[in-house]
Amino acid sequence: MRYQPIDKAILADEVKRYIKKERNFRNPHLTLQMVAEALGVARSTLIKVLNEEMHTTFHKYLNNCRLRYSRHLVMLNHGRFSMEHIATVSGYGSVQTFNRKYKAEYGELPKDTRRT
Repeated sequence: MRYQPIDKAILADEVKRYIKKERNFRNPHLTLQMVAEALGVARSTLIKVLNEEMHTTFHKYLNNCRLRYSRHLVMLNHGRFSMEHIATVSGYGSVQTFNRKYKAEYGELPKDTRRT
């Protein structure tokens, strides 16, 4: 078998598709290893692509996807769903982690966003 070089830009697009567009970020147990296996590449290759092509780490990218999705839900919520529900469907294992990450990113708690 001959070694085929990986096109890092194409692999970066596949990572984005797998995590974001297929909404796998909603899985609170999603790991770098799971993504690498799903895309058929080595974990180290995936780390390199995230760093070099996407200028981020797996956890930062995953958290960004979760935060953007949860912010969208919070803004459209109008009191229909609890923050616990939004945290869960956004891929967070706990509402405390969700609140902490949300506040770090947006400067306010999700419940405060909902009021605006």
